[in-house]
Amino acid sequence: MTEVLRDPRLYEYTGGEPPTLEQLRRQYATQARGGSADGTKRWINAIIEVDARPVGYVQATVPANEEPTEIAWVVGQPWQGRGYAKAAAQQLCQQLERDGIATVVAHIHPHHVASQRIAEALGLHPTDTVVDGEVRWIGDLASRHGREPGV
Repeated sequence: MTEVLRDPRLYEYTGGEPPTLEQLRRQYATQARGGSADGTKRWINAIIEVDARPVGYVQATVPANEEPTEIAWVVGQPWQGRGYAKAAAQQLCQQLERDGIATVVAHIHPHHVASQRIAEALGLHPTDTVVDGEVRWIGDLASRHGREPGV
């Protein structure tokens, strides 16, 4: 994943800089636990692969309480625009729905049109809430299929 995440353009909207190999090792070791040490959050992380090569990832942070699940997606620059993030995010949402998750949120920079399109494809809509310069998008997974939540 260091190759995928090393392009500084990936951080244009989110800030930060490419992680080092050691930073990724620490991050993945933490994520491999599957949740926070205090038990308040469960994590789902998946690498997006094309022809057995990593090109990005999707992730979800599932709180133990009834708060919405936070989702995110990242695809490396050379693989953007091919539908990989959308397909992986849709699969993630299907898994979350099977797990009984009703509501998901994503935080998207107001100028990141590609991520906005993915959010729309997932059935999310923008809210008036802005966190660290990113608009909070929210959606009900059941409503993507025309069902009432919880049905």
